[in-house]
Amino acid sequence: MTQPIKISMRVPGTSPMPEILDMIRRIEAAGFDGAGILDSQMICRDTFVTLGLAAGATSRLQLFPAVTNPFGRIPSVMAGAAQTVAELAPGRTRVIVGTGYTSASTIGRRPATLRQMRRCITEVKALLAGETVDYGVMSNRLDFTDGPRVPVLMAASGPRSLELAGEVADGVLALVGYTPGIVEKALGHMETGAKRGGRSLDDLDIMFAVRTCVADSDEEARRLARPVSVHWGLMWGGPNWLPSSGFEIPSYQIPQAVYDVYPDLGHAPNWEEAIELTRFVSDDVNGQLCDAMGLIGTPEHCTERIREMARHGVNQLYLMPCLTFAPPEAEVAAFGDQILPALAAR
Repeated sequence: MTQPIKISMRVPGTSPMPEILDMIRRIEAAGFDGAGILDSQMICRDTFVTLGLAAGATSRLQLFPAVTNPFGRIPSVMAGAAQTVAELAPGRTRVIVGTGYTSASTIGRRPATLRQMRRCITEVKALLAGETVDYGVMSNRLDFTDGPRVPVLMAASGPRSLELAGEVADGVLALVGYTPGIVEKALGHMETGAKRGGRSLDDLDIMFAVRTCVADSDEEARRLARPVSVHWGLMWGGPNWLPSSGFEIPSYQIPQAVYDVYPDLGHAPNWEEAIELTRFVSDDVNGQLCDAMGLIGTPEHCTERIREMARHGVNQLYLMPCLTFAPPEAEVAAFGDQILPALAAR
């Protein structure tokens, strides 16, 4: 028997704060289990301010930054901010730490290294547990760590990062794709890391991040998802995982104009223009990329894919709508009105 499916929605902080809070209330009312607040300091409103206000605007949603990073907030600042939110939403706060993708690119620096990630997660976990941490010639701890412990997860998209997450974090937000073969391979890397840390997969809180686009037809959803599918499949994480997907994706010569999109193709500000730039990939291949990376299609298609993947052990999803910096209006409506009720009915 499969476990109940928990589904969280990504919320970009690109709208005015009243609109963001209204969206978070709607996400809770639609029946979602959690909301992740995007952390990209040049593009979004402050994540932890948003989380604090969201704590007061909701009653049951799990709330977390999705994802914060070690250079935007040093570990002691991150831990203090997370513990503050936890006082407002006890038992429903997490921290998810990643390398800082657009947070880095928009200020002209590289994302955090795995060594920096190890240090950050270890330090934040210790501080949130009320432990003392060494800082050069002195040691210190947070003075306010009463209440339920705040879990610290690591966002990971490559084999080495999955292993590190399995070793040092309380759980993993895995952005790897969404097929049985990919999930099996990703879990294998997490298990390797967990064993290195003296643990097993059962000790980890595992969420799978899936790119999501819901439309009235599969064809329109796949068209809208083109910039993300091409970016992921050909330029970013896909090459690590597509060999395990069961799909055979040909090699492409990627046009320079695709590389020139700011901040990158998957976060393009002019979406229709980005769609046109991906026409060098056939509709058939794009469809395979969409099926490999996430939930792209009609509500009925997405419902059946969630059920299928639940049979393969994927019971926590974090939805990442393809329009990264736009409110997830279509997805919240589709899941609230059709997909979540259909999943609950079986």
